[in-house]
Amino acid sequence: MKAFSKLRILHMTLAATILFTMVSCEDDEVPKKDNNSQEVDIVEINGFIYTNMNIYYYWNLDMPKIDYRTETNPEMYFYKLIKQPEDRYSFITDDVEELEKYFDGVVKSPGYSVQPYYFEQGSKQIIVFVEYVYANSPASEAGLKRGDMIYKINDQILDDQNYITLLSLEEKVITLGTIVQGEIVELSPKVTVKDKENLVQNPIVATNIIEEGGHKTGYLAYTSFIANYDDHLASVFQQFKAAGVTDLVLDLRYNGGGYVSSAQKLASMIAPASVNGEVLMYQKFNFLLKSINDTLLFKVDKASNLDLDRVYILTTGGTASASEIIIYGLEPYMEVIQIGETTYGKYHGSITISDNDIEPEKRRHSWAIQPIVMESDNANSSIDYLSGMKPDFEMKDNYYNADLGDPEEHFLAAALEHIYTGTISEETLKTVSLKSSGIISKPVMSLVNPLYGTMLVETPSLDK
Repeated sequence: MKAFSKLRILHMTLAATILFTMVSCEDDEVPKKDNNSQEVDIVEINGFIYTNMNIYYYWNLDMPKIDYRTETNPEMYFYKLIKQPEDRYSFITDDVEELEKYFDGVVKSPGYSVQPYYFEQGSKQIIVFVEYVYANSPASEAGLKRGDMIYKINDQILDDQNYITLLSLEEKVITLGTIVQGEIVELSPKVTVKDKENLVQNPIVATNIIEEGGHKTGYLAYTSFIANYDDHLASVFQQFKAAGVTDLVLDLRYNGGGYVSSAQKLASMIAPASVNGEVLMYQKFNFLLKSINDTLLFKVDKASNLDLDRVYILTTGGTASASEIIIYGLEPYMEVIQIGETTYGKYHGSITISDNDIEPEKRRHSWAIQPIVMESDNANSSIDYLSGMKPDFEMKDNYYNADLGDPEEHFLAAALEHIYTGTISEETLKTVSLKSSGIISKPVMSLVNPLYGTMLVETPSLDK
């Protein structure tokens, strides 16, 4: 199994941990041609790692001095260079083509996002709730929807020893359940779901325009910053603009990041039109590259820009990286009201370095590295690098009472209450808290989307 295939474990990561650093490669996965050329191949790959890490890696001055020619495993060598504990994000793969598909949102997947929890305090039993389902996926075809509770897989009750294995099965028979008076009641019929190869996951999972109280509120649930969907994203905002949207609720609860260029586009469609050309984000590179491409600016397009002075952003602990750019990038220029949980707090960007920018027949290898190369900052330098971004109104996202975009969905309902009244009542926040604690206890992990924890930036040009 190629090293990148293990990146699928990103769909099974602890809620507060990004598992890019857990990509592993067995000794027998080191590229080999024959016994005579094996050592040459390894030295070549190690040299590729050494050269590029010295140029681009953000902490290049802190790398240990290791003779790459004596290292026998490229992956192990790469991780020896990583600065700990600061860098939990850089990774390496021996399958760059799979990596590029992954960053384009094309993965092997059943097409849902799920969140497992312990059934109750002290219990080893796991129950799993569906957060959302991608359109035209095996999960949607099977009829799964937000709020469904997975009780069994292949007739096995989930626990903290088997749940990852069972959820990872390419084909599974799911038994749904519901909780009645503290007990799980099994539902029927059972549902069969099979992973789909190369499933294209559109990150725009829900939109709506809600008219009430003299307001037209646009709602967007966006799960990954994937550049291929920038035009689709722009069309959503053009529809909002044409409808006369006065308020915006941007749901980034399940968005773990992606391309900075897409974050730049999204921010530019939300911000006041007057910020065109202003600083969205500073990019701080290492000492060799510090003068290169150091500023990301707002690029306002009148056709899609809503020219707002306030935006509501819904967040969880899984809101990370490129998603956080939207919050700290907009805050110097407009009111940002954050509802939910403290964001992950990842402010560093990475690039893909490989041989894939040359003709396929001339490529020497299929390895790629994804090193951290940049630390971000906003226009007024207000980022706290030691923590995530705290909400204005705290709510736990562990109670799924309605579909995304439904005005009754508790996060959206809270935002709408603030839009209509200027505040969110203690009763609303208390009610949601009681409902949440009455159903489940603490989460055990998060199954996330492609690009989780990533902030993908353009490769600095050495010609400048």
